[in-house]
Order: sequence, then C-alpha cells, then structure tokens
Amino acid sequence: MSGWWGIWQLLCAFLLVASFVYWGLAWISLWRWRPHLKEMDDGRAPEVSSWPRVSLLKPLHDAEPGLGTSILAAARQNYPRYTLLCGVQRPADPAISVLEALRQQHPELPLYWHLHDCRLGSNPKVNNLAGISTLGLAECLVIQDADIVVGPDYLRHVVAPLQDPEVGLVTCLYRPRPDQRFWSRVLAVQIQELFLPSVLTATRLGPTIYCAGATMALGRDTLERCGGWRAIADSLADDYALGACVRAQGKRIALSDYVVDTQVAEASFRDFHRHALRWARTTRSVQPLGHAFSFLSYPGPLTVLLAPWLGWPGWSLIPVVLTLRLVYHRAIAKQLKNPLPPAAVWLGDMLALVIWAEAWISRRVYWRGGDFAYDSHGRMRGGDGVER
Repeated sequence: MSGWWGIWQLLCAFLLVASFVYWGLAWISLWRWRPHLKEMDDGRAPEVSSWPRVSLLKPLHDAEPGLGTSILAAARQNYPRYTLLCGVQRPADPAISVLEALRQQHPELPLYWHLHDCRLGSNPKVNNLAGISTLGLAECLVIQDADIVVGPDYLRHVVAPLQDPEVGLVTCLYRPRPDQRFWSRVLAVQIQELFLPSVLTATRLGPTIYCAGATMALGRDTLERCGGWRAIADSLADDYALGACVRAQGKRIALSDYVVDTQVAEASFRDFHRHALRWARTTRSVQPLGHAFSFLSYPGPLTVLLAPWLGWPGWSLIPVVLTLRLVYHRAIAKQLKNPLPPAAVWLGDMLALVIWAEAWISRRVYWRGGDFAYDSHGRMRGGDGVER
C-alpha cells in the first residue's frame, strides 16, 4: 500500500509542478505583451503604401445587448475604402430593426445588410457569411462576430499585417465586457484570466494556430483557394477550420496586437454553463490533445485538490498559490484596463476545471437556440442552419 501511496504522491507533485511551470510561462507572456486597446486609438495607426478595399462581414443574430454600439463602431473606421456588410437569416429577427434605425440615423455610413436563407451546411454562422457574400466582396475580407466592439483604427491594425506575403490570416484576442450580472462576470474571468493567457503562451511556444471569430482578416483569393465558405460549412469550430485551411496553403496566422472587446451577457448559470461548455467541447473537437492537458492551466483548483495529498507541505502551499492567484488577477486587470470582481475568480477557476471534465462526456453543444451533435472530426449535425 505504501508503494502505491508514494506513486500517487509523486503524480500529484508532478502535476502541480507542471501546472506551476505553465503558470510561470503565462506570467512571462503577459509581462512581455503590449496589447493595443480600442481606447488607445488616436488616428496614428499603421501605414502601408496602398490600402486594399475591405469588406467587413458581420453576421447578426437577434438584437443582443449593445448591438447598435457594435455595428456603429464597425461602421466608423479610420480607413479609406471599406463597407460593412451585415447578414440576417430570419424576417422576424429583431436585428433588422436595429439596422434600419442606424441606416436612418446615419445615412452617411457605408452600412449595408442582407436578409437571406442561404444554406451551405449545418453551421449557421457560415451560412450567414455565405449569404452576406452575395452582396459582393472586396479583395480583402474582415470577419467579425456580432458582439464585438472596436475602435476607429481597428481595420488599419488588422489589415496591415496582410501586406506580408507569408501572412495568410490575421486574428485578434478579445477583452470581455460583462454586464452587471454575476454569471456574466464569471464567464468574463474565464475569458480574461484563463483563455487569453493560454493563447499568448501557446503563441510564444510555437506557430500560431489560434484563430477566432472575434476577427479574421484575409484576402478573398485566400478564401477561394481554401474552398470558400463551403469548405467550413459543417465545422463546429468554423474559425479554427478556416485558420487550418489557411495554414494548409503554406501561409501563417498572425496574432494582432489589437484587442477587441466582446460583450458578455449571461443572465443565469444555465446560460453561462451552456456557453462555457460549448467552448470546451469545441476545443476538444479540434485539439483533443491540447484539451486533454489544458487542466494544467488551472493551478488554483489543482492546488486545492492535489496539494493536501502531500501532507503539511501541500497544505502550506494552498494559501501561497491562492494569494498569487489574486496577484495574477490584478496584473491582468491592469494590463487590460478591465477590473473584474475577485469573488468571481475562485468560482470561475473551479468551474473551468469541472467543465473541462464535463466536455469529455458528450459530443453535443447548444448554440443560438439549436442543439447540435458533432463527430470526432468536428463536423456538426442537427439544428436548421439558421442563427437564432
């Protein structure tokens, strides 16, 4: 029995050390990172010899809180030649009222929208993008989720890296902007203090494979070489799939220093749980190995669960780690100018570990009012292909 006990203690110690090593790398990545936040926009954005025409694509689904602000921010860009193209898939979608009001109040903006019923596959967002594309696309495409808010220099920051012939796609990290509800803040903590540092750390250790719907900028010809929207029409992780297609073309993904804002509005634990679980299962579908070891990025919960098995040295480690976790929390909040309540930190960390384990149980996700299954290759089944 003592032999097995010693092996268990060694395993606990090994997992804790591995988690602390990751945490140290995350600290270093954050310390070296110089994010450009939208409030820093001052008109002195990057310059290139000739800016390409841009189609900024924004698929919409319902009138989410702050939708008008998000659309206006996208339409007011310090960029010479661009149009904002929005897509809606249901005649009764309340986003239409928001779009019509903005068109009437700001007729000078390059804002256009299209109601359509395009169906290429089971992914509703990709169907929406395909429908928007029937309006006509410029030589450069920038895709942006509905809940993203940016500053006026955004397009210059994300388009400029495409001038490098080795860059096939540009993407951004995002800063969560929760409303006053508690579960919104818990999800915001997970985005800002668990997800964001993990992307920075992975990017420093190897080539960038991260690609997020918060922003995807690429050439129209690049999209066509990838097979167009149809190539990712059944992908659960459509953004990751698009990035993989670009990398398969021999191009690299560039992570912009520009950080966009995403609005977080989770009304209840059920909303929070569905959202976080969909993210976890999406990650598992495209990076099963990475997901398997991602529990090491939660040093707080791991310490609470494993350190007591190491006797009094383990018990003494718990208050040290929990204190350092608050220091880490404050450091990220200062870096992003986005303070979040410490009370949400502990719960967010513990729930992240629980959801990590739960993501292994099933291959189903709930997304925009639809219930979808997905296979081992990340292909979606179910739903009606309409964003809700």
